[in-house]
Amino acid sequence: MSLTYKPLRTIGSCKKNLLILLISCLVFMTACSPLERVIEFFSDDGTGYIFKISLSDDPEILDPQIASDASSIAILENMFVGLLRQDSDGTISTAGAQDYTISADGLTYTFYLDSRYTWKTAGDWEGAVTAYDYEFAFRRLFNQETGSPYALDYFSILNSEAAYNGEVELTEIGVHAIDDYTLVITLEYPNAEFLSLLTRLPASPCNEEFFESCKGKYGLEAECVASNGPFYIRYWLHEEYSTDNYVRLRQNDYYCEWNDVYPYGVNYLIEEDESVRLSDFTDGTTDVYISSTFESELEGYNYQSYSVYFCGLVINPDNEILSRSEVGEIISLAINREALESDTPDILTAAYGIIPDDAYVGSSNYRKNADSSLEEILICNEQLAEYKWSFTLTDAEKRTLYGMKIMVTDTFEYTDYLSLVTEMLNETLDIGIGIDIVNESDYASRLASGDYDICLIEISSETGSAFDYIEAFSDGSYGITDESCAEAVESSGKYSTLSAAIYAISEAEKDLISSYMCIPLWYANEFVFTADDVSGLEYDVFSGAAIFELVKKL
Repeated sequence: MSLTYKPLRTIGSCKKNLLILLISCLVFMTACSPLERVIEFFSDDGTGYIFKISLSDDPEILDPQIASDASSIAILENMFVGLLRQDSDGTISTAGAQDYTISADGLTYTFYLDSRYTWKTAGDWEGAVTAYDYEFAFRRLFNQETGSPYALDYFSILNSEAAYNGEVELTEIGVHAIDDYTLVITLEYPNAEFLSLLTRLPASPCNEEFFESCKGKYGLEAECVASNGPFYIRYWLHEEYSTDNYVRLRQNDYYCEWNDVYPYGVNYLIEEDESVRLSDFTDGTTDVYISSTFESELEGYNYQSYSVYFCGLVINPDNEILSRSEVGEIISLAINREALESDTPDILTAAYGIIPDDAYVGSSNYRKNADSSLEEILICNEQLAEYKWSFTLTDAEKRTLYGMKIMVTDTFEYTDYLSLVTEMLNETLDIGIGIDIVNESDYASRLASGDYDICLIEISSETGSAFDYIEAFSDGSYGITDESCAEAVESSGKYSTLSAAIYAISEAEKDLISSYMCIPLWYANEFVFTADDVSGLEYDVFSGAAIFELVKKL
């Protein structure tokens, strides 16, 4: 609902005074301007509101080819649209491209762009989004001077790795604009995950003319970011010592001409203190709160949970006694995962594998398509564990294990629940196992030196890829180098079908679980809380970003 002079004149004296008071109060609020607050206050169909959300840190750089910090990604996901988009259920659909074809050999992708996309900036610069913008973006991606951490993910593109290594010119990579609205991408080898890669931020377009006009400040100031998505950056305050930094996104009117975008804008408030971010949400200052914990203050709020973290025990492979597979099996048999889950309602779920339920391989949910026989390996049988313990080790060997500890970082959110695990082990094995809480630096150094018995590990993924969860066991990060994991990770991006990729990960996961060097405990959730009157918020599991395009406040 827009405000004009006429309806203001016809408001009764009581309502007029209320409006004046409202505007006066809003002048002193920094989240948005008084006019924007009035627009927000008088919307009656749920649209036109300015939503607020707090981030823990200032965004480092709003450049989709480079950004790797969580704050930058959370903002950029609301600003850019690539050739394709991937929904929360994994479905891939057209976006910047209105259609595409794939050659029979799976090597040539031809995209026919939607000509309605237009760049929007905080300044006066504008222009149509063309195939040349995608061509330039990929050249930037494979230019080592850009410093993108994502280049290797796209090495299936013809000549991309060679160009990255300086062996051929960047113009020789397999990304070519045929005309303004036709883009051809040629691969060096088939990659079943390639369409999914095109939905991610590094594959977003970048206009060369605008990029050059920024003179080295692209992505570093509000006026040096051009958006082709539902929102553009209008203001960005990021003073080094300020406690009131913020980013304000506003509707991209070009995008809104033919797409539904319900909010008028999104304000990102920067607040390092977790307790303040929580209180800002509960007192109504912000509309959305994302957390890996479920505080008591959040009871009663609407929320969605997403299984994204793996928590498990890793046995020191250098410990002569503990590293025996039969000892690892006994420890696993003594752990009742159903009990662990029932004692941690809504927070942790029992893990019968390494890879959480919401991880994907390309556009396919991994867990729904993988071999489910892991539960047969990770059974709980305290009686069998006690029986095997009675003869597997000598009394002298058992005495060396008495009083051993599970090392865990002081940043682990669920240490209290880890005591449930030690209670189970002590009840069955009677070995006086305890918990050793250390800071992150000590954890890393002791892990590297082998100065621990068992450690608790947490694994998450910034992209939602199932490969990310087994990668830690392919390079010795936890003292374990599993050959199946290494082979699967090495072949990532080179599988011709998603089913082949899923099978390779499934076999690697099964081998790792069968060795009992890593014993799964829980999958931990990410929680997205919203105010009662907020609807339509989407959460991108792949990037960890709240998507505001279709959010209403009713």
